[in-house]
Amino acid sequence: MCSVARADEFQNGIQAFNNEEYAAAMASWLPLAESGDISAMYNVGLLFDEGLGVEVDKKRALKWYLPAAEEGDVAAQFNVAMIYDFGDGVTEDNQKAVFWYTAAARQADEQAQFNLAVMYATGEGVEIDYQEAIRWYQLSADQGLASAQHNLAHIYDVGQFVPEDNQTALEWYMKAADQDDIDSQYAIALMYDEGDGLIEDNVAAIKWYEKAADQGHLNAQFNLAIMYDIGEGVAEDNLTAIKWYTAAAEQGHKDSQLNLGIMYEKGEGVASDPGTAMLWYRRAADQGLRDAQYAVAVMFDEGLGVSEDDVAAIAWYTQAAKQGDAQAQNNLGAMYDSGEGVPADDREAIRWYSMAADQGNATAQNNLGAMYFAGEGTKENVVEAYKWFYIAGELGNVDARDNKDLAAEGMRSGQVRKAAKMAEQWLNEFKKQSSDYVSGTK
Repeated sequence: MCSVARADEFQNGIQAFNNEEYAAAMASWLPLAESGDISAMYNVGLLFDEGLGVEVDKKRALKWYLPAAEEGDVAAQFNVAMIYDFGDGVTEDNQKAVFWYTAAARQADEQAQFNLAVMYATGEGVEIDYQEAIRWYQLSADQGLASAQHNLAHIYDVGQFVPEDNQTALEWYMKAADQDDIDSQYAIALMYDEGDGLIEDNVAAIKWYEKAADQGHLNAQFNLAIMYDIGEGVAEDNLTAIKWYTAAAEQGHKDSQLNLGIMYEKGEGVASDPGTAMLWYRRAADQGLRDAQYAVAVMFDEGLGVSEDDVAAIAWYTQAAKQGDAQAQNNLGAMYDSGEGVPADDREAIRWYSMAADQGNATAQNNLGAMYFAGEGTKENVVEAYKWFYIAGELGNVDARDNKDLAAEGMRSGQVRKAAKMAEQWLNEFKKQSSDYVSGTK
C-alpha cells in the first residue's frame, strides 16, 4: 500500500473514530497496525483498552501499545504502565509499571509523574524513596496537575518526609483548590478552622467548606452544618444547618444523621417531628453509632415517634451499653431492676449499674447504692451503699445526698468513716483519670 493510501486510510479511521463509528475505525487501523504502523498500533490498542466497538481486552491492548511505547510514544508508555499497575486482564507487575511510568514521566507526562510519585511513596514496584516521591510530585504539580498539588501540599501540611511547612502547604492547596480540587478546598477550610499554621479564621473556613460542600464533600458538609448550628463564624442558622446535615446524612454520614435527628426531635429549625427524628436516629444507629443507638432506645422506651416498645428499647440500650454508653447502661440496669421489657433480674441490674457507676454516672451510682442498701441482687452492704451514695452526691445527684444521710442513721461511726474514705479515694482517682483524658495523656 503506497504512503498516500496509508495516510488516507489512517484518516478514514480518525474520522470514523470521531463519529463514534468504532468498528469502522478498527477496520481502517487494524491492517495498518499489522503492517507496522506505530500510530495505528496505538489506536488499535486504545480501542481494545477502552472497549470501543469491541469487548475490553487489556491483553490485546497491551500487545498493540507496546511497540508504540518502545518507539517512545508517551501516551502508549503511560497506558502500558497503567495496565501493568492495575493488573487488569494481565498479571500485575509493579516493576514494569514503574519502568513505563518513568519513561512517560521523563517525557513530562504529568499523570505519569504523579503515579510514579505514588509508587515511590508506597513502595510499589520500587524501594520506598520519599525524596524521589516528592521530586515527581513537584514536577507534576509544577505542570498544574491538581492531584499532585494536593499530595505535595499534604506532605508539607503534616510534615511527612519534610519539615512541616503550613505556608507552603497552603500555597499548593490553593493552586489545587483553584482547579476545584475538593480535597484541597476541604484542607484549606480545616487549616482556617483549626488555626493550623494560620490565624484561626472561621469566616474563611466557612467560605472553603462551602466550596467543598457544594461539590459533595461529606466532612465539609458536616463541618459547615456544625458552624451554622452553633453560630461559629456566622450567625446561627438552623435552617442552613439542617440543609447541610441533610446533604451529608443522605450520603450516609452517621454523625450528620444523629444531629439531624436531634434537630427534628427538638424542633430546631423545623417543627418538632419525632417520627422523622426516629428515622434519622435509626439510620445512624444501624451504622453502629453509639449515641444514635441510645437515642433510638429512648424513643422506643418513651414512645416518641414510634409505639412504646420496651423489648426494642432493651435491644437498643444493650447495643449502646456494650459500646460503653453510661446512660444506656444505667437505663438498662433500671429495666432489669423493674422488670420492664425483660424479666426482673437484680444481678443483671447491678452489673449494668456498676458499669455506668464506674464511668461516673451519678444516677447509676445512686441506684447501685440503693441495691447494696436493700440487699437486692447482692448481700446487704451498708458501707458499699454509703460509698456510692456519697460519690453520687458529690457528682451532683440530690437524691443520693438524702440517701447517704438515711444510710448513716443505721451505721456505726467507724463504718461511716470507712465508707467516706473509700468514696474520697474513688473520687480522687476518677478526677485524675478525667484530667488525664482531657489533657490527652491517656
